[in-house]
Amino acid sequence: MAVFLSRCSADQDFALEHIGELGGFYGRVFTKISQYCTAEHILTRFTFSTYKLTADTPGDCERIIRAAWSEVFPGHEDRVRVMTVPYSEDVEGTVIKQVLSNYYGVESYQRFAAELYLSAPILKKNRSSGALMLQDYLFAIDPGCGFTTLLSSLGDYLTKLGMLGEGKGSEKKCRYAEFTAANETGNGKTSVDDMIERFCGDYLDDVNIVGIDVSHFLEGDRLSDLRDMLRRLRRFQEGTYFAFRVPFLEKKELDRVTSVFSDVQLTRVIEVPPLHQSVLAETMWDRLRSFGIEPDASVIDAFFARIGREKTDGRFYGFSTVEKVVAEMVLTKASRDAEKQAAGESVNLSVIKAEDLPGDFSEVRQERSGYDELAELIGMEKITERVKEIVAQVKLAMKNEKLDRPCIHMRFLGHPGTGKTTVARIIGRIFRDEGILRKGAFLEYSARMLCAEYVGQTAVKTASICRDAYGSVLFIDEAYALYQNDENHNDYGREALTTLISEMENHRDDMLVIMAGYTDDMEILMRGNAGLRSRMPYAISFPNYTKEQLFEIFMLMVRKHFSYTESLEKEARRFFEDLSDEYVDSKEFANARFVRNLYERTWSKCALRASLSGGECSELTGEDFLAASSEREFSEKLTVKKARIGF
Repeated sequence: MAVFLSRCSADQDFALEHIGELGGFYGRVFTKISQYCTAEHILTRFTFSTYKLTADTPGDCERIIRAAWSEVFPGHEDRVRVMTVPYSEDVEGTVIKQVLSNYYGVESYQRFAAELYLSAPILKKNRSSGALMLQDYLFAIDPGCGFTTLLSSLGDYLTKLGMLGEGKGSEKKCRYAEFTAANETGNGKTSVDDMIERFCGDYLDDVNIVGIDVSHFLEGDRLSDLRDMLRRLRRFQEGTYFAFRVPFLEKKELDRVTSVFSDVQLTRVIEVPPLHQSVLAETMWDRLRSFGIEPDASVIDAFFARIGREKTDGRFYGFSTVEKVVAEMVLTKASRDAEKQAAGESVNLSVIKAEDLPGDFSEVRQERSGYDELAELIGMEKITERVKEIVAQVKLAMKNEKLDRPCIHMRFLGHPGTGKTTVARIIGRIFRDEGILRKGAFLEYSARMLCAEYVGQTAVKTASICRDAYGSVLFIDEAYALYQNDENHNDYGREALTTLISEMENHRDDMLVIMAGYTDDMEILMRGNAGLRSRMPYAISFPNYTKEQLFEIFMLMVRKHFSYTESLEKEARRFFEDLSDEYVDSKEFANARFVRNLYERTWSKCALRASLSGGECSELTGEDFLAASSEREFSEKLTVKKARIGF
């Protein structure tokens, strides 16, 4: 009998489905394992757990774990992965335990580490360690997904396994360096010539591993430059390990890049997919616990809602963004706990719940139905009836096995500010309440945010966005931007659209894609892709608001938060009546968005007036409105009444 360390990893989608249990199901699996052999439960997260087992062979360990999993989750035998290595309490055993227990979402790297752990003793015994230094490492991993962390881990791992050249690593300490390589220096990049020149000195004497971002060479026709750089680096291989980074790419494109590396050097590819929601939640949970705070399951939806907003501006930085969000969670909870204690309330300092988070972490839970919210929107009577019609059709198909469930994807047609985003958000809640969608969350992206920088990256990015939207609404604004009516084959919008259509078909029952845009432009998009119209059977038109409706929307906003004078209502009505018909009907007019901007400028004038007088802004006046509406962005939209010239 021998001792083994086993990592039991749930399929990421499966982990997400059971996320409310916060990994508790691994305890049930361990209980079953203990009935088969002597075992110790080392660590639990909710995407994986590690166990120490006593058995005859690694294969026996895997069979025991899979048998236990099958008893806990019958019918889901394919939703678990098991990785097993011999275990000892020496340095090597400690380091493999760290690799298998401290990282998530990097299975490719962990499998490599397990292989090396088993082969390292043989390489050292045969004095063949130098062969390992002739192997490069190519990480296919997006920015913010942990390349620096894995680079440091790899260097530390190789050091502790004693797999470095003579004269290095005597202190068992990893020393690594990172570069972003390019043809020229600037914008944080280092030219290949400058990097090589640095290596020719004594720079590498104390460096165990060098990480080089080579994404620059994926643009245009630069792979020959990449091949040249790799040839020039060969002279430094015997003393230092080299790890390179490219974005996570489609297999075909990654194979093309890998072939360039393989032409020059033996290369091990390590793929790290875009961060799955379960991995983001895992990181959040782990970081909260590192701060001494236990997360309650109620924070998960709030966390995902906040991460969704962080992603939609196109500037999501992976683990760094999660760290920022977690820090805000911790500091907000501490502030609120302090307020409660000062008020004499009892608080649980070590548990964080959704109620401890600021309001912008999640949408306010509406006690009213989505239909009631639609009814309160001005000018949405016909759209409300259309939504009820669609819901009735889908629910009938769901109840009747003889009917095919209709595809639920939609086109929203109309000008900006006509309520498309608001209605899409409400439809998500209606579909959730009616049992059509599992979650009903709302994810909003502009069309070009589905596109990436390099060939082979856009499909991955689009699929990742769709993956986040399973069970929810994916709202794509200005969707027509995905189709350029020309022969520009380098436009990544086509690639994004092709991937999106595939996702829409494969998840037609578990995702609602709503594409929004101008009527004419959306028609061009439909004609540009033969399969798109049939997958988006519902077209809902959002007409421009009338001048009277614009006025009503403005007063609705005012009444919600302020009292107001009669003069404000009078001046506002006059302003909207005087808007130019040409402007209101033009493409540039933003409808309710224009109204909101004017409303916010009005109470801003009130706030300024109040601050100068030392009072409070509690009542909006006609003077506040006139001061706001006279500013150029609003006043130039009024009808210009020109004097007639002639006889």
